[in-house]
Amino acid sequence: MTNLSFATIKSMISSLCIIIFFISIVHAYLYTQNECLGEDSLQNCLDVYVRGPTYYRKDFAYKNDLLLERNSRVIHFPVAFVHPIDVFDVQSAIICGKNLNFTVIARSGGHSDESYSIGDRDCTLIVDLRYMNNIIIDTNTQTAKIGPGVTLNTLFYSLSVHDFAFPSGECSTTGVGIILGGGLGYLIRKFGTSSDNLLDAQIVLANGTIVDHVKEYPDLYWALRGAGNAGYGIITSLTLRIYPIQKIVTSMVFTYDFDQTQLVFSVVNKLGNSFHPNLTIQINHGNVDKFEILGFYLGSSNDAKPHVQKLIELTNPKNESYVEGDWYNRLIVNDVGKRNIYKDKTFYIDSSGLSYEGVEYLMGFMKNFTNNFLIRTMLVTGRANEIGRNETAYVHRGLLYLLLIEITLDEVNYETCLKDLEIFSRTFQENYTSYESYQNHIDKELDYWQCRYYGENFGKLVKIKQKYDPNNLFNWNQSIPTYTEISCIS
Repeated sequence: MTNLSFATIKSMISSLCIIIFFISIVHAYLYTQNECLGEDSLQNCLDVYVRGPTYYRKDFAYKNDLLLERNSRVIHFPVAFVHPIDVFDVQSAIICGKNLNFTVIARSGGHSDESYSIGDRDCTLIVDLRYMNNIIIDTNTQTAKIGPGVTLNTLFYSLSVHDFAFPSGECSTTGVGIILGGGLGYLIRKFGTSSDNLLDAQIVLANGTIVDHVKEYPDLYWALRGAGNAGYGIITSLTLRIYPIQKIVTSMVFTYDFDQTQLVFSVVNKLGNSFHPNLTIQINHGNVDKFEILGFYLGSSNDAKPHVQKLIELTNPKNESYVEGDWYNRLIVNDVGKRNIYKDKTFYIDSSGLSYEGVEYLMGFMKNFTNNFLIRTMLVTGRANEIGRNETAYVHRGLLYLLLIEITLDEVNYETCLKDLEIFSRTFQENYTSYESYQNHIDKELDYWQCRYYGENFGKLVKIKQKYDPNNLFNWNQSIPTYTEISCIS
């Protein structure tokens, strides 16, 4: 067998990426030669009524818009990308789409795992909200009013300047659409989910009506907190509850050998509900040699250590590290430019934790899987579990942790890896986890997704959809439908 140097392999990978990039561009170019039905009429409408830039498939900027999708595994070709500058542009785009029979899709950060932010088929109309990115912070009322084009990085940095924080994810380029589908992160145990802290919103409905204060519509407000990114309208501003935050926080890393996995899960199962609310942890597996617990504590390292002492004593990590800093710099993960071909699966684990047999099955998957993977297990206890299952559309309460599997795909093992992941996931969920999955990591292969994502709230969500979008203008494969025969009430 020929031995290839690291530099040669790196060069080959770079060349392959360049080839794939140009193939995608050529594909996009060739596709633009075929018009969507009614495309000219739509362009005439948008050009007259929308003031922000609009890019059609003949425009070079259209290709740039396509490449903003984080997951390059799925690609569709919208009829156009509209970039509104205000709520009236959004209203005009919706009316043009509605009158000319184009499905309308909103895009915030482009982080949909199935690329639903460019639709689930060709010829949809995309309303890209990136230019609507104002942030108004009121420290007296402890609120922030933000535009739908704001990324987590911008939001977190703006809040940190005032020594405030907001609970959400940690990837810098994620859009605030994450807030509408739950929004989990290292502050969840202290402050709850993102959607728990949505106080109000402005939304444009399918008929073009601008609702300035969604809180005045209790059913719609309820739906937006957990299913707001599932097809009720286009959000044009969000009012958030924000929190004063400690000036010093501590991030921790505890390193283990792979064969300590059973031990660590058993200890977290016992301690996970009793950790101090200022502390949360996440177990990260990225290979079968080592793994880590990442900890985040609101306070100094001296304050943090007593709260992780029992965890350390019972799990015996190989290495420990503690780093102090401000919450923004310790929490945010810079993922700028990290476009990839990947697939995600999520599993909620109930309050008793993952069983010995479940951990064994998970370890077996890691040992046998041939491509790169990252398995993150995050505590979802604390404040998030103090809210009832049906108080909002976010139904996942009373659970211990969320387990997320992300696999990276390549051309060689693409189909095999997807098949192996699917076989594992169905057995794993059937035998070892709760019934539920996390809607912000959408999965088009997930069976009974209506009930796994929304539980007994699904029927109510359908009725609200019927009321505010009866003709299903905002739709894709896993949006809330206007009609269903599925019942999620056992």
